[in-house]
Amino acid sequence: MSLMALTLSLHEATLHPLTAIQYKNVHHSFRDNLSLLDDILSSARSLYVLLRRSDSVFAITFVPYQAPQDEREAYLRYRRDLVKLLGEEYFEASLICKEIGEITDARSWAEREQHRREGADLDRIDACDRSHEENSVEIVDLGYKRSKCRLCDRRMKNKITDEALAALNKLNDNGDLVQISLNPDLVLALDLQTTSVRPQDVSSHLPVTHPTFTLYRHSNKRLYFIFHSPDSATVHQRMRHTMAIPGLVNVHADDCGVHVDQKIEIHEPEDLEFQEGDEKVGRFRSMYLRGGWQGTESQYDGQERDLEFYNAVH
Repeated sequence: MSLMALTLSLHEATLHPLTAIQYKNVHHSFRDNLSLLDDILSSARSLYVLLRRSDSVFAITFVPYQAPQDEREAYLRYRRDLVKLLGEEYFEASLICKEIGEITDARSWAEREQHRREGADLDRIDACDRSHEENSVEIVDLGYKRSKCRLCDRRMKNKITDEALAALNKLNDNGDLVQISLNPDLVLALDLQTTSVRPQDVSSHLPVTHPTFTLYRHSNKRLYFIFHSPDSATVHQRMRHTMAIPGLVNVHADDCGVHVDQKIEIHEPEDLEFQEGDEKVGRFRSMYLRGGWQGTESQYDGQERDLEFYNAVH
């Protein structure tokens, strides 16, 4: 049960096994291991992905927009044959994905579960695949359904070190503090991890030379995300750190099961204020992230219009 996924390529109507991906830790959840696929999938190459989730196996036809059109069509044409060849009885469902995040983002899998619970049409086939439809199959065919969540935060996310990821998993007790920043290679790296920090002492841990992201578990049980962007930092540093926030909060932290209750942005350490129960904390911009799809990184005005546009792109 340690095998998480197997990728296969298609060349001249012949399947070729590629990479076998093992769970990094069988005791971790499915969502904790999804990031293993990030380095395997390419936005310019089609693949078949056999993915194990608990006791179920999914047959995924990955046909990204940037892959050659004839290649995408071939993978779509033979997706039925793949399932029949390997044995329909071994699969929970077959589906089509066009973006890496539709496979590696836990929010996409949560949407699929919700869609199935609500009794949606499980045999919905994407228009790009209808031309290849001849016979029905026995297994559940989810076809293609674009994710409602904004996967741009995953597409734009910065890489993160193992040390920083491990630290994100240790924010359970009051006073726990983790500080992360972008290193010269634009990788999110751990600057500081400490415990038993009093609220009034958090500001003393904020450097004034470069931007930082500080996650702090307050005595009021709330988890604060503090973006400290000092005026002394270069414009380049501030812009790059600002762009890294959605990927860190909505992807890396969320993949670790870490949910931010309050975001704070300040420019000087002395401006830091914790006000329990107040959606606006501190003297600068703050966004509330708890609850459903709220938050500008998750939904935005005109989203449905944009979805219609992107769905029309092949």
